[in-house]
Amino acid sequence: MTMDPHRTATQERVDERSGDMLRAVMLLARTLRKTFDHRAKSLGLTFARAQAMLAIARQEGMSQSHLAETLDIEAPTMNRTLDGLEEAGFIERRPQPHDRRVRQVFLTGRSRAHAEEIFDFSTTLRAELVRGIPPEELAATEATLQKMHANLQRMTANAKG
Repeated sequence: MTMDPHRTATQERVDERSGDMLRAVMLLARTLRKTFDHRAKSLGLTFARAQAMLAIARQEGMSQSHLAETLDIEAPTMNRTLDGLEEAGFIERRPQPHDRRVRQVFLTGRSRAHAEEIFDFSTTLRAELVRGIPPEELAATEATLQKMHANLQRMTANAKG
């Protein structure tokens, strides 16, 4: 590591630690998605599809745009995810009665029949992920990640101007 003469040793250590931590977070996210997708294959789901289904189950009838906002993904990505869920028979999209341009999303009977299995699958995976980690460490990690997320949101808002 080359030291910038205008930077302190503390700044260099913070950069190194935050870089290591960011790499760990990115690796965790990729590995979690890969593990989830591998295990969920038998259910006909992917991480993205399962997240969408769980959000729909919590609030059936929400609009596609509200669902995309809830999951913090772009509308075209949401549409592709919903297309896959619809083709697999997990969801149906209906025009909103008062504004037919708005499409509401509902679970099908098939997905309701499998909802508990999907919920249990997700719960088991999360339990395995955090096994052996004390609750106070999980709480501290969550608080730190939430602060980092808020910082990123501020950075994005500032960049937009």
